[in-house]
Amino acid sequence: MSKNEDYDIKIFSPAKAADETEPVVIADEMKRQVISGNIQKAKKLGKDIADSFPQAAEKKELINMAKDCGVDLTRMIKDQAIILSVFTAEYCIDRSMPSILSTTATSMLYDTLIEDSPDLYNNLLSSTAFSFYYMNLKSNKVSSEDIGVTFSMLCGDKNSSALRCYGQTVFEHSFEEYKNSVEAVDFAD
Repeated sequence: MSKNEDYDIKIFSPAKAADETEPVVIADEMKRQVISGNIQKAKKLGKDIADSFPQAAEKKELINMAKDCGVDLTRMIKDQAIILSVFTAEYCIDRSMPSILSTTATSMLYDTLIEDSPDLYNNLLSSTAFSFYYMNLKSNKVSSEDIGVTFSMLCGDKNSSALRCYGQTVFEHSFEEYKNSVEAVDFAD
Protein backbone atom coordinates (compact mmCIF):
# COMPACT_ATOMS: atom_id res chain seq x y z
CA MET A 1 0.00 0.00 0.00
CA SER A 2 1.39 3.37 -0.90
CA LYS A 3 1.36 6.40 1.30
CA ASN A 4 -0.80 8.25 -1.17
CA GLU A 5 -3.77 5.96 -0.87
CA ASP A 6 -6.62 7.39 1.09
CA TYR A 7 -8.59 4.31 1.87
CA ASP A 8 -8.41 5.10 5.58
CA ILE A 9 -9.72 8.66 5.22
CA LYS A 10 -13.31 8.82 6.22
CA ILE A 11 -15.62 11.58 5.23
CA PHE A 12 -18.34 12.08 7.78
CA SER A 13 -21.65 13.46 6.83
CA PRO A 14 -24.12 14.22 9.54
CA ALA A 15 -27.22 12.09 9.65
CA LYS A 16 -29.28 15.25 9.64
CA ALA A 17 -28.53 18.89 9.04
CA ALA A 18 -27.28 20.67 12.12
CA ASP A 19 -29.92 22.82 13.75
CA GLU A 20 -29.07 26.43 14.30
CA THR A 21 -27.91 26.66 17.84
CA GLU A 22 -29.06 29.40 20.15
CA PRO A 23 -25.67 31.19 20.24
CA VAL A 24 -25.68 31.39 16.43
CA VAL A 25 -29.23 32.73 16.39
CA ILE A 26 -28.37 35.30 19.06
CA ALA A 27 -25.20 36.33 17.22
CA ASP A 28 -27.11 36.73 13.96
CA GLU A 29 -29.83 38.78 15.67
CA MET A 30 -27.22 40.93 17.41
CA LYS A 31 -25.47 41.57 14.11
CA ARG A 32 -28.80 42.52 12.50
CA GLN A 33 -29.60 44.92 15.36
CA VAL A 34 -26.13 46.52 15.17
CA ILE A 35 -26.33 46.98 11.39
CA SER A 36 -29.84 48.46 11.61
CA GLY A 37 -28.67 51.01 14.21
CA ASN A 38 -31.06 49.65 16.83
CA ILE A 39 -28.31 48.84 19.35
CA GLN A 40 -27.16 52.47 19.37
CA LYS A 41 -30.76 53.63 19.72
CA ALA A 42 -31.31 51.23 22.64
CA LYS A 43 -28.13 52.50 24.33
CA LYS A 44 -29.28 56.10 23.94
CA LEU A 45 -32.70 55.20 25.35
CA GLY A 46 -31.12 53.56 28.41
CA LYS A 47 -28.84 56.54 28.97
CA ASP A 48 -31.67 59.06 28.56
CA ILE A 49 -33.83 57.21 31.08
CA ALA A 50 -30.96 56.94 33.56
CA ASP A 51 -30.25 60.65 33.21
CA SER A 52 -33.78 61.38 34.44
CA PHE A 53 -33.40 59.64 37.82
CA PRO A 54 -31.11 61.98 39.80
CA GLN A 55 -33.59 64.83 39.55
CA ALA A 56 -36.65 62.56 39.84
CA ALA A 57 -37.16 63.22 43.54
CA GLU A 58 -37.36 66.94 42.88
CA LYS A 59 -39.75 66.72 39.95
CA LYS A 60 -42.96 68.62 40.55
CA GLU A 61 -44.94 65.64 39.24
CA LEU A 62 -43.69 63.37 42.03
CA ILE A 63 -44.20 66.06 44.63
CA ASN A 64 -47.72 66.75 43.35
CA MET A 65 -48.52 63.03 43.22
CA ALA A 66 -47.48 62.76 46.87
CA LYS A 67 -49.69 65.73 47.79
CA ASP A 68 -52.63 64.29 45.83
CA CYS A 69 -52.28 61.03 47.76
CA GLY A 70 -51.84 62.76 51.13
CA VAL A 71 -48.19 61.77 51.59
CA ASP A 72 -45.70 63.98 53.40
CA LEU A 73 -42.48 63.37 51.51
CA THR A 74 -39.49 62.38 53.59
CA ARG A 75 -36.06 61.57 52.21
CA MET A 76 -36.78 57.86 52.67
CA ILE A 77 -40.08 58.02 50.78
CA LYS A 78 -38.42 60.03 47.98
CA ASP A 79 -35.67 57.40 47.79
CA GLN A 80 -38.27 54.63 47.61
CA ALA A 81 -40.09 56.53 44.84
CA ILE A 82 -36.85 56.76 42.84
CA ILE A 83 -36.16 53.06 43.38
CA LEU A 84 -39.70 52.32 42.21
CA SER A 85 -39.08 54.51 39.14
CA VAL A 86 -35.92 52.56 38.30
CA PHE A 87 -37.76 49.25 38.76
CA THR A 88 -40.58 50.55 36.55
CA ALA A 89 -38.09 51.58 33.84
CA GLU A 90 -36.51 48.12 33.86
CA TYR A 91 -39.92 46.44 33.86
CA CYS A 92 -41.23 48.63 31.04
CA ILE A 93 -38.13 48.24 28.86
CA ASP A 94 -38.21 44.48 29.34
CA ARG A 95 -41.90 44.29 28.33
CA SER A 96 -41.73 46.77 25.45
CA MET A 97 -38.69 45.74 23.45
CA PRO A 98 -37.13 42.63 21.92
CA SER A 99 -34.77 40.83 24.28
CA ILE A 100 -31.47 41.98 22.78
CA LEU A 101 -32.57 45.60 22.69
CA SER A 102 -34.07 45.55 26.19
CA THR A 103 -30.90 44.00 27.59
CA THR A 104 -28.83 46.65 25.81
CA ALA A 105 -30.99 49.52 27.05
CA THR A 106 -31.07 48.19 30.62
CA SER A 107 -27.30 47.63 30.65
CA MET A 108 -26.72 51.20 29.48
CA LEU A 109 -29.19 52.46 32.08
CA TYR A 110 -27.18 50.82 34.86
CA ASP A 111 -23.79 51.73 33.32
CA THR A 112 -24.94 55.36 33.28
CA LEU A 113 -26.11 55.19 36.89
CA ILE A 114 -22.79 53.66 37.96
CA GLU A 115 -20.88 56.46 36.25
CA ASP A 116 -23.13 59.48 36.87
CA SER A 117 -25.08 58.58 40.02
CA PRO A 118 -23.05 56.10 42.06
CA ASP A 119 -24.98 56.91 45.26
CA LEU A 120 -28.27 56.04 43.59
CA TYR A 121 -26.77 52.89 42.10
CA ASN A 122 -25.36 51.81 45.47
CA ASN A 123 -28.74 52.53 47.05
CA LEU A 124 -30.32 50.22 44.46
CA LEU A 125 -27.73 47.52 45.17
CA SER A 126 -28.33 47.64 48.90
CA SER A 127 -32.11 47.70 48.55
CA THR A 128 -34.28 44.61 48.52
CA ALA A 129 -37.10 46.55 46.85
CA PHE A 130 -36.64 45.03 43.38
CA SER A 131 -37.03 41.54 44.81
CA PHE A 132 -40.28 42.54 46.48
CA TYR A 133 -41.57 44.25 43.36
CA TYR A 134 -40.70 41.26 41.18
CA MET A 135 -42.57 38.99 43.61
CA ASN A 136 -45.70 40.82 42.41
CA LEU A 137 -45.31 39.40 38.89
CA LYS A 138 -48.22 37.23 37.85
CA SER A 139 -48.25 35.81 34.33
CA ASN A 140 -45.33 38.09 33.51
CA LYS A 141 -47.38 41.18 34.43
CA VAL A 142 -47.63 43.22 37.58
CA SER A 143 -50.62 45.14 38.89
CA SER A 144 -50.24 48.72 40.03
CA GLU A 145 -52.35 47.91 43.12
CA ASP A 146 -49.86 45.23 44.18
CA ILE A 147 -47.00 47.66 43.54
CA GLY A 148 -48.74 50.21 45.78
CA VAL A 149 -49.05 47.69 48.61
CA THR A 150 -45.39 46.72 48.25
CA PHE A 151 -44.33 50.38 48.12
CA SER A 152 -46.18 51.17 51.36
CA MET A 153 -44.58 48.14 53.03
CA LEU A 154 -41.12 49.25 51.88
CA CYS A 155 -41.83 52.73 53.27
CA GLY A 156 -42.51 51.17 56.67
CA ASP A 157 -46.31 51.37 56.84
CA LYS A 158 -47.97 48.57 54.92
CA ASN A 159 -51.41 49.73 56.08
CA SER A 160 -51.07 53.30 54.80
CA SER A 161 -53.60 53.95 52.05
CA ALA A 162 -51.78 57.22 51.28
CA LEU A 163 -48.49 55.39 50.63
CA ARG A 164 -50.28 52.70 48.61
CA CYS A 165 -51.86 55.45 46.51
CA TYR A 166 -48.48 57.16 46.03
CA GLY A 167 -46.69 53.95 45.05
CA GLN A 168 -49.44 52.99 42.63
CA THR A 169 -49.48 56.48 41.11
CA VAL A 170 -45.67 56.64 40.76
CA PHE A 171 -45.69 53.23 39.07
CA GLU A 172 -48.52 54.08 36.65
CA HIS A 173 -47.12 57.51 35.78
CA SER A 174 -43.55 56.22 35.38
CA PHE A 175 -44.67 53.24 33.30
CA GLU A 176 -46.55 55.55 30.92
CA GLU A 177 -43.56 57.90 30.69
CA TYR A 178 -41.09 55.07 29.91
CA LYS A 179 -43.50 53.40 27.50
CA ASN A 180 -43.78 56.71 25.61
CA SER A 181 -39.98 56.99 25.59
CA VAL A 182 -39.63 53.50 24.10
CA GLU A 183 -42.35 54.14 21.53
CA ALA A 184 -40.71 57.43 20.52
CA VAL A 185 -37.56 55.61 19.41
CA ASP A 186 -37.66 54.82 15.71
CA PHE A 187 -36.35 51.26 15.84
CA ALA A 188 -35.81 49.63 12.45
CA ASP A 189 -37.77 46.46 11.75
